[in-house]
Amino acid sequence: MYITNPILEHKSHLLKLLTLVAIILASTFFSFFIGILIGIPFFGTDLLQRLMDVGNFDNDNNIILLKIFQIVNQIGVFIVPSIFFAFLAGKNIFRYLKLDVAPKNLSILFTALLIFSILPVIHWLAQVNEGLQLPEFMSGIESWMKESEESAMKLTEAFLKNTSLWSLLVNLFMIGVLASVGEELLFRSILIRLFNDWFKNIHVAIIISSLLFSAFHLQFYGFIPRFVLGLVFGYLFVWSGSIWLPILGHFINNASAVIVYYLVNRGSLHVDAESYGATENHFVLLFGLLISIALMAGIYFSEAKRDEHGKSTYSR
Repeated sequence: MYITNPILEHKSHLLKLLTLVAIILASTFFSFFIGILIGIPFFGTDLLQRLMDVGNFDNDNNIILLKIFQIVNQIGVFIVPSIFFAFLAGKNIFRYLKLDVAPKNLSILFTALLIFSILPVIHWLAQVNEGLQLPEFMSGIESWMKESEESAMKLTEAFLKNTSLWSLLVNLFMIGVLASVGEELLFRSILIRLFNDWFKNIHVAIIISSLLFSAFHLQFYGFIPRFVLGLVFGYLFVWSGSIWLPILGHFINNASAVIVYYLVNRGSLHVDAESYGATENHFVLLFGLLISIALMAGIYFSEAKRDEHGKSTYSR
């Protein structure tokens, strides 16, 4: 869609950021009521009472209700605000969000391999992160973080415990497709562009967007590995000039976890689903790191073409 005079095109960077936050808050509030409207035909007028009992993960109806709200939430918090902000800030929504650029086939292959090669490193970073402790005066915050982590883990396990094919497809759509598309549109397409325009430094923009990406999940003990993944997705986005490459990487990362949990719960795979891909072998860890660096370099040289002004594809 082409817009002649976008409302935010020549506004200040701070106003754009505040507008984005306002859109996200309004859309989040609105999506909650959409979730209620969708849920009432299935759960009746006692829906609000069920919402107060969502901590009971043994109730299958509660899990279905939570999945409905999760799907609506992904759309309302990430996808709708990103599209609406692009409408206000850019002349062409697809171009603004970098949806109109296709990555090269070699980069697609390297990205798929990268997600698996970096998995041992991500697990090692998670172990390092779990060993961190906040100062004594922040013990209350640390306790809250641990409780949040446990609640998030219980919710994830509740989402993934059903072994039906239908449940697998819903989880792949909810955790794989919607999460990867929505989060990449917001944290890469929107925020990297916004912070790059603001600070005139693409590396600073990637770092800030990755920090926000990790912080948004409210999981302190997974902050470092998620931040590193954010950096990887950020550079894939900038080097390729296409949002499809980080969406692909994000999808493979999430979808592979969903599939592993599914196979473990069915008894087809006999491993610890939570630590799948982890290793204590330092040689394997180092090898995974080196392969990941090589694949990143391959994507860079495949995608990061320079024009006569020395700008990357992203800058064009």
